[in-house]
Amino acid sequence: MLKRLFPIITLILLLCANSSFAQNDAYHITLNVTDENTHLPITGVTINLFPSDLKGNSDGAGLYKFTFSRQEAKTPVLVKYSAVGYHLHQQKILITKDTSILISLNPIVNKLQEVEIKSKQAATPRTSIATTLTEKQLEKTRGGTLAETLADISGVNMLKSGSTISKPIIHGLHSNRILILNNGIRLEGQQWGAEHAPEIDPFIAQQIHVIKGAESVKYGAEAIGGIVITEPPALPQTAAISGNVNLIGASNGRAVTTAAMLTGGLKAIKGFGWRLQGSAKKSGNIKTADYYLGNTGVRELNFSAAAGYQTGKSNYEAYYSRFSTELGILYSAHIGTIEDINARIEAGRPLESYNFSYNITAPRQKISHQLLKLTGHYDLDNHHKLDITYAFQKNQRKEYDIRRGDREAIPITDLVLSTHTLDLKLDVPLAHGAKRSYGINSMMQVNNNIPGTLANTFIPNFDSYTAGLFIIQHWIKEKYELEAGLRYDYKYFDAAGFRYSQTTAQEQQNENTEQYYGGNNSFNNVTGSAGILWKFNTRWHLASNIGLAWRAPTANELYSNGLHHGAGLFEVGNPAMQNEKGYKWITSLKHSGNLLKFNLDVYLQYISNYIYSRPDRSFKQTISGTYPIFRYTQTNATFAGIDFTGSYQFLPAFSYQLNASLIRAKDIKAKNYLPYIPADRISQAINWNLDLKGSYLQFKHSFIRRQTRFEAESDYAPPPGAYHLFTMTAGTSIKLGQQSMSINMSADNLFNTLYKDYMNRYRYYTHEMGRNLTLRLAYKF
Repeated sequence: MLKRLFPIITLILLLCANSSFAQNDAYHITLNVTDENTHLPITGVTINLFPSDLKGNSDGAGLYKFTFSRQEAKTPVLVKYSAVGYHLHQQKILITKDTSILISLNPIVNKLQEVEIKSKQAATPRTSIATTLTEKQLEKTRGGTLAETLADISGVNMLKSGSTISKPIIHGLHSNRILILNNGIRLEGQQWGAEHAPEIDPFIAQQIHVIKGAESVKYGAEAIGGIVITEPPALPQTAAISGNVNLIGASNGRAVTTAAMLTGGLKAIKGFGWRLQGSAKKSGNIKTADYYLGNTGVRELNFSAAAGYQTGKSNYEAYYSRFSTELGILYSAHIGTIEDINARIEAGRPLESYNFSYNITAPRQKISHQLLKLTGHYDLDNHHKLDITYAFQKNQRKEYDIRRGDREAIPITDLVLSTHTLDLKLDVPLAHGAKRSYGINSMMQVNNNIPGTLANTFIPNFDSYTAGLFIIQHWIKEKYELEAGLRYDYKYFDAAGFRYSQTTAQEQQNENTEQYYGGNNSFNNVTGSAGILWKFNTRWHLASNIGLAWRAPTANELYSNGLHHGAGLFEVGNPAMQNEKGYKWITSLKHSGNLLKFNLDVYLQYISNYIYSRPDRSFKQTISGTYPIFRYTQTNATFAGIDFTGSYQFLPAFSYQLNASLIRAKDIKAKNYLPYIPADRISQAINWNLDLKGSYLQFKHSFIRRQTRFEAESDYAPPPGAYHLFTMTAGTSIKLGQQSMSINMSADNLFNTLYKDYMNRYRYYTHEMGRNLTLRLAYKF
């Protein structure tokens, strides 16, 4: 497809080049408007030229182009620039030839927060291959998990463990290969587990960015697959109180979700702003197309608070959040004997019948995650900018299993992970609109198994110390932008664990069964990335990015040798694991026309020492039941794929939308297919925008192919068949004086299809969720 598009692009460029020579009697002027502090382009600047009648706005690249006849150019021209958040700027220019003029606008002090938001969005520089979900888009998915919120982005899928646990997949990679930033802080929990969902409340986000490239230079290790950035709203600069309230109800699971946010300031302290936010959720047993899934309820309670103070040259902010959830683990994933598990896999569904219930019993998980963030931003002399950020995170994960006697109230796993991070970044402006950033990142982690579980530890206690240095430079030109960076990381990992080497109660009484494990490991790596954006014109852009990222093996990949309770698997690690290194190239072609808009991403990634868990088709019988055995191994692997997102407005009120993604992944050592790679998928939708108030109706169809690229006899059951899903969504917005009410209704799995998804780790025993009707109300004041 790219071979067909390149001749078209070349032809367009030639036509544009030819047209520049067509008028020899005129001068061609380009105004390049940038922010004086960040040196990034400013969109939507109003530009007036006097005494002529020319008037316009800068485009997405901060550019405004106009043509002056030689006759008009005999006298100086007065140019005035105005933009929200910037001081009015004017200058006189004498036009004597074709030229490009760079203009820097000075931000207004009392709009400092808005300027800061733009500088923070350098997290998604224009040379990155990134997708942003806006506030309006997020309103249509409120009430879902982070993975469910991102699932409609082309190239992003979900890894699920039953119906209650999900985590995002970017280009076939997940868990410790996806870096998640919560309000600018990398999320540090027990994310190594396939059934350990990210501890983030999506209600805090005003925008969510997904970077698909391997851009670990700025963010550090583990960004092999991509980066997810949740961005909360800016703190207010006035004393006026504002906020929103969300109320959501869903039919499947009889779920009820409520959330609220309140923001304001203090009249007595100019520059002070605050924000309070919270959410709660309760749902019961999920139902497939024709049966309930036992013990699949969820309870969730989240809270966050932020306060900040701004002066003319500095900005300080404190942020605290607490995420807590309790969720049931599907009964059918915990099975007594080998005969039972074979019978369930053959049946493909639970052998028991369940009714609806909100009760959550063992097996279950109980997780809490706390984050404290302190930041300081300083505008130094010569327009240098310094950012200092400290964060503390405490993650506690308790997993409860079905146990004898009164032991079900005792967690079988009780982990506490404490993380301290300190980050420093210095931005230095250079000549001709370039900018250089220097950074230092440091992290200290302590992971402890809390005594009293009366069970083997799944991963050991460990201390981990990480330090990193980076340098990034950004160049902005009229026709292109460049960004390149280099980084060095060092990690020290000290683990110490204890377990019984046998599994039965009688064998555990033997004094010789005690086993100590662990050891010291150190890892280091140099990474780099480079990206370029070609701006052919305002409608056609081409971006390309290449990056080297890495990660050290996690504690479970090194040392696990036991039952992973939440996953319902018996996992075996390998202490000899090496660093995983990924080399990723991704190119994106973007067209933004009046009627036709599309984005085509093509990527290729090579990962050396790729770590994955592989089913060995045997079972392990323990005191609590019988479980499939998965062993961690390493190989060299390749990932290649295409993502496409496009829309076409074929009538004033109607548009057609198409999303598609495919990925090919292989073990190049064994020349086999890799397991658990998403199947090809395509979704299409018809959108009807009823009026200018935001009323809309959407009918969507999704098709997911059967995963045919798998190794026979390598899994406990072959991949499930292809399936079609239909969704209908409608919404409107109602003005209530100065306030507004948004109403959104959706019907997922409209025709109540009974199906299985290959990326669900519980697909051996169960089907996916059936029809789900959701009503969302959002009141803003």
